[in-house]
Amino acid sequence: MKNYYLAPITHIIPLTTIRRVRRLPRPGRITVRLNQKVQPPDVVAEAETILSYIFLDIAHGLGVSPNSAEKYIARGKGSEVEEGEVIAGPIGFSRRTVRAPGDGRVVEISDGKVLFELHSEPFRMRAGFSGVVVDSDGLQQVAIETVGALIQAAWGNGQQDCGVMRLVSRKPGDRLIAEQLDINLRGAVLVAGICDSEEPLHRAADLSIRGLILGGMAADLMSVAQRQSYPIVIIEGFGDQPINSAAYDLLSSNIGREAALDARPTAPYKSHRPEIVIPLPASIKTSTPEDFVMLEKGTRVQVLRLPHRGAVGIVDEVLAQAVHYPSGIRARSARINIGEAGIITVPLANLKTLQ
Repeated sequence: MKNYYLAPITHIIPLTTIRRVRRLPRPGRITVRLNQKVQPPDVVAEAETILSYIFLDIAHGLGVSPNSAEKYIARGKGSEVEEGEVIAGPIGFSRRTVRAPGDGRVVEISDGKVLFELHSEPFRMRAGFSGVVVDSDGLQQVAIETVGALIQAAWGNGQQDCGVMRLVSRKPGDRLIAEQLDINLRGAVLVAGICDSEEPLHRAADLSIRGLILGGMAADLMSVAQRQSYPIVIIEGFGDQPINSAAYDLLSSNIGREAALDARPTAPYKSHRPEIVIPLPASIKTSTPEDFVMLEKGTRVQVLRLPHRGAVGIVDEVLAQAVHYPSGIRARSARINIGEAGIITVPLANLKTLQ
């Protein structure tokens, strides 16, 4: 009887059909129609944001008693007020006033206080990548589809953007240094190797780059990366980890093309992962990525643990019997052909499938 094993899967696919559902946080209005072509910055849906309210203590602000504060209020209930406009006052020699903290509306006046409703811009949901609208419920979600290359990653800093890819590291394990970044890279998505210093992250922000793709990053830079306004996608994870050969070859072969980076982190109980989408011209019908792939002869895999961590190879054989290792463990294993380094034996738990 044949034994089957499902390893974790990461999509690194040169050409596939990519379909993503964009969903508003609450019901709103879909602004695109079916079969409409969209570009990454296009707004595809929008919804009103949750209103926020604050109490303005007029009595305290003017330095008067609550009983007398109301006569100094210059705006009545229901008044629309712009940011900085006077709501109460002026009073006294110092001409004390209370001004609106933002655009909004006076909702209620009572006991020397004003309940103020702050207006906010509606939430606008953007396409994220170039594609075609293929489905919509008319209120809250819209599906966009494209054909192109897909690379899933391990971590992202929460931002989204797109731009033309530029290569700044000659090898997948090269260090990213600030001196590599000049004005010619402004507005680009940069493909680098490993980042272990915050200086290039700040330099990239000064250049208004559109995104940064890394193999690995020092863990103590996480908070710095999360403060950046451009997306940062880490393909392998934290630490001294070069971009794996499959992903690096795919990125390198598409330098000069537009790439959309979705660096929103992996969410519990959801299928989303940080990813890179590279729309490509294609005249043939392609399949969508598979969610599960059997680990068997011919499957492309990546090794997750030392001494061959990061190596990409092809399964030569899934061994029927467990293997004893020098560390003392006994584990189901596979023989992996990793090219010039030959064939190695790796526990199945230390492998992930690359589709």
